[in-house]
Formats: sequence, C-alpha cells, structure tokens
Amino acid sequence: MFRHPAFRLLFLGQVLTSFAGNALFLSLGVWAKDLTGSNTAAGLVFFFVTLPVVCGPFIGHLVDRFRRRSVLMVACCGTGALVMLLLLVRSADRLWLVHLVAAGYGIAAVFVRAAQAALIKSLIPRRDLAGANAYLRSAGDALRVVSPLVGVGIYALTGGQILAVLVAGLYALALVIFRALPGARDAEDRTENEGLSLSRLSAGLRHVWSHPRLVIMTPAITVAYCVLGFFDSTDFAVVQDSLHRAPSFFSVLTSVQGAGSIAGGLTAAPLVRRLGEHRTAGTGLAVMALGALGMAQTGLAVVLGAFALFGVGVPWLVVGYSTAWLRHTPGPLMGRVSTAADLSMLGPQAASVLLGAVLIGFVPYRVLLLACFVTLLAAGAALLVTDGRRPAPDPETGPPRPPAAHRPSGREEQPRRRPGA
Repeated sequence: MFRHPAFRLLFLGQVLTSFAGNALFLSLGVWAKDLTGSNTAAGLVFFFVTLPVVCGPFIGHLVDRFRRRSVLMVACCGTGALVMLLLLVRSADRLWLVHLVAAGYGIAAVFVRAAQAALIKSLIPRRDLAGANAYLRSAGDALRVVSPLVGVGIYALTGGQILAVLVAGLYALALVIFRALPGARDAEDRTENEGLSLSRLSAGLRHVWSHPRLVIMTPAITVAYCVLGFFDSTDFAVVQDSLHRAPSFFSVLTSVQGAGSIAGGLTAAPLVRRLGEHRTAGTGLAVMALGALGMAQTGLAVVLGAFALFGVGVPWLVVGYSTAWLRHTPGPLMGRVSTAADLSMLGPQAASVLLGAVLIGFVPYRVLLLACFVTLLAAGAALLVTDGRRPAPDPETGPPRPPAAHRPSGREEQPRRRPGA
C-alpha cells in the first residue's frame, strides 16, 4: 500500500488528525469535570462530539460539492482555530467554550471521515481498497489506545491551554500534508453545483440501504450496532462483579481489546481477499459474538481473552463493510454514502448506549451480554449465508443490461462490458 505516494500522504495526515482528535476529546471531558465537579458536564462533552453524526446527510452533500482535498484542509484549519478558544477557559463560567469546541470537533470529524473515504476511492486502485482500509483502521485503533493517555497526561501536567496549542499545531501540520495530495482525480469526482433537496440529501442513505451488494449488509450491521452500546455499561459490571477489581482496571481491558483490534486490522485485508466483504464482516460479527459470550464468564484469563477476541472482530466488521460500499459507490456520491454508513452504525450505537445505561440498573449484566451474543451471531450468520454475489450495477460501467429475450425489439444484443473492464 505504501508504494502509492498519495496513500502515504493520506495515511500520515490521518495519523496526525486522529492523534490530535483523540488526545483532545477525552481531555475535554476531564477538563469539564475539573471545572464543575459535575459528571453531567463531562458527559455532555461526549454528547456534543457524537451529535453531529445526525447531520451526516447534509455534511456528505457538502463534501460531494467540493474538492475533497480542500474539505480536509478547511476542516483542519477550522478545528485548529476553534481549539485555540480553549486558551480563554479559566473557570466554570467558560464551560460553554469547552462544549463549543467539542461540538466543532465533532462536526469537523464527520467532514474529515467523509472526505478521506472519497479520496481513497479517487486515489487508490480498486484492488487495493481493502488494504488501504485495513492500514487506516489499524492505525486508528492504535491511536485510540495511545493518544487519549498522552492527551490526559499533558493536560494533567501542564494544563488545558498547552494541550490546546499542541493540538492546534498538529492540525496545522496535517493541513500542510493534505495540501500536498494530488487534486486532479479528486476534482473529477465532484458533483455538479446542484441545489439542495431531500432527494439529494438522502441519496447516500438510499444507496447503502438499496444497492444489491449492500441491501442485506447494511441492515444486518445496523442491527448489530443496536446492541454494541450495551458494552459501555456491561464492561464496568464485568470489572466489578466478575473480576472484583477497581474501576481503573477497565483501562487494562481497553488496552487488551485495543491490541486485538490492531491484530484484526493487520489481518483484515488478506481476509477480504480470501472471503470477500460480506463474509469478512460476518466473520467479524461472529468473533465479536464469541467475545461477548466470553465476557459473561468468570476468571481473569477468560475475560482477557474475550476482550482480545472482541477487539479482533471489530476491524474485520468495519473493513469488510467499508470496503463493500467503497467498491460499489460512484465517486460523486462518496461523501453522502460515507456519512450514511456512519449514521447507519453510530446512530443505533448511540441509542443503545442510553438504553444500556438504563437496563443495567435492573437487568443482570450477563443477560445483556447474552442478548449481545445472540444479536451479533444472528447478524453475522446473515452475512455469512449471503455472500453478496447477486448481480449488481457497477458504479463505473452502469447497470447491467437485460437479456436480449426480454427486449421489445428484435435487434441482436451487443457485447456487454465486464465490470471493471
């Protein structure tokens, strides 16, 4: 993958933006807690970070209207400037600035994810899409383990103002790197200057829910994400009730799961080449189901193995799904499809976080984990049984033509191009 100069630049830019973002958002929660002593104030930080995903269709429409490289540069510039507002935060009466920065970061993150997905489609050969997704996913998983610890450490040692300056500097460096990306092919994949309409805003959602290669995949994965939020509540119950450890031991489980995710990311591309996107995602869900079942057991070794197994399955699921919609989406629609795929996953997950927080109060955590096991296994089985080999229109060549026998005229059918030819 790294033989492609464009991918090297895109990869390095994502490393910088991911490191900066992950270092920032957890520290903002800690900062809000320190300023007010309120768990609600800290929780609102994470709410504002995730809220912009519901604006995905509109953001995707904007991404498709402009050069994706320019979108990345503007997002980096805007986020860096917004983060500098944290220099004004000195007391609890400026808490609203912390929440404003959190919301701004969340909006920028949606723009960045959509633009990066579109650039991968434009700049990376079709045969290398799975490898590109796998490398980016592995890097993201590694950074999600390391960068929040670094960010909170810098905040604890030097304060939020120094962290804000460092994060702004990382976004500035990412801007310079994205500026070096080639823009010719990116410009070709823009949509025309169309007006705003419900049909155009919903085009991405219609694509991921109705395309023949995605029509089973998207609902199955959406169902799986309807229970993934339960783990935010059950994980702490596992630490306390099963392992009888302090809540801080959760960081150990997170690290083990992160290590599993890195391993899963490194093996995702070969798995996609061997099994295809559907079965890779289905295998990932099945492995996650086994991990959920293991979390309901007792014994430290079993639970650690369950968290590692769950971590391995997540990249297989995400890389399988993202490779599928990347391969079967035309370039001008990439921004809207990327945000639609995000919404199909993160929307149900956010709802399940709230539901899990309520249910954990009166439903035994092992019952919730069993529900996760059954749901994930059923969704995985649906993908393993249906491998996505149904005839589908190729975004580069158009829809398949009907057989000659069904045509109203008696003309002889012309040879049809093979997909990808």
